[in-house]
Amino acid sequence: MIDKILEFIKPKRKILILMHNNPDPDTIASGFALKNIFASLQKKRCTLAYHGLIGRAENRELVKLCKIDMHFSLKLNFNRYDCIVVVDTQPTAGNVFIQKNILPNIVIDHHNFRSQTKKADVFDVRKNYGSTSTIVAEYYKKLNLTPDVNTATALFYGIKTDTLGSGRSNSKVDTEMMGYILPNISLNKLAKIENPELPKYYYKNMKKATENAKVVNDLIFCNLEDVRNADLIAETSDFFLRMRDIKWTFVIGKIDNICYFSLRCKSTQRKVGHIALGLVRGIGTGGGHMKSAGGQIPLNDKNYNEIVETVKKRLISKIFGTGEAEEKSL
Repeated sequence: MIDKILEFIKPKRKILILMHNNPDPDTIASGFALKNIFASLQKKRCTLAYHGLIGRAENRELVKLCKIDMHFSLKLNFNRYDCIVVVDTQPTAGNVFIQKNILPNIVIDHHNFRSQTKKADVFDVRKNYGSTSTIVAEYYKKLNLTPDVNTATALFYGIKTDTLGSGRSNSKVDTEMMGYILPNISLNKLAKIENPELPKYYYKNMKKATENAKVVNDLIFCNLEDVRNADLIAETSDFFLRMRDIKWTFVIGKIDNICYFSLRCKSTQRKVGHIALGLVRGIGTGGGHMKSAGGQIPLNDKNYNEIVETVKKRLISKIFGTGEAEEKSL
């Protein structure tokens, strides 16, 4: 597939690589590594862009230490680019900013295939892969390219956080690609990325989370209300999932006029991504993997508290059915 992608971009002058909103390590690493392939083999001018915030301390450290040059997509004129690439998401997924009436030319992702993706000139969607960084690392191997230390470190961390590091499902090829790029990474940089200094608002958020959390059977449901960035919602969900006797965590909050949520599960027996889709049917967008999912709901004229109650009822019904669900404070 990388040969087909390289053939397609050969006549292109300016390439825009779009990451999903509030980018995580997988979308950052895969976009960065793809940009370096294009620059290395065809001397292409590529711009790496995102919408939202880089909220998580680890992600900011990744960008800084691996020297990843990223731009705000809102400040760019998409019409100036003759090739648009989307990584780690797809059109209509609801989590990528694409200016009106513009379709991406290339889509590279590992989530469930979306019908709108068929309109792209070239697409490489492998839902059996644990990360998009795995796909791009495989491009390096096929092309017999050795990633530089920053690219290798970013790709390794991108794969790890979307598979082994989060307890999500991973495939044999994910671990193979981690092994392939491991000799080229900086262990020093990786250690600093994984253990960054945390801002005060992180601890204030966790205090608020523990006070607001409710336990429903083996589920923790937490309404954070107003949050500083969407990454705090996912971080809180991961934080609660470590609790003994808890199998599910659901954290919801809002930024401006958008409601975000994060759903986690310790078991692979339930398809969490499908559950997330059911939670937002008719009101928003969502999706994910076997054990990890998320979504967003535009509030517009909707009442936030009413949305929280609607989603909560749907969630409890999908997890526990019509069985008894006792709620208590943490």
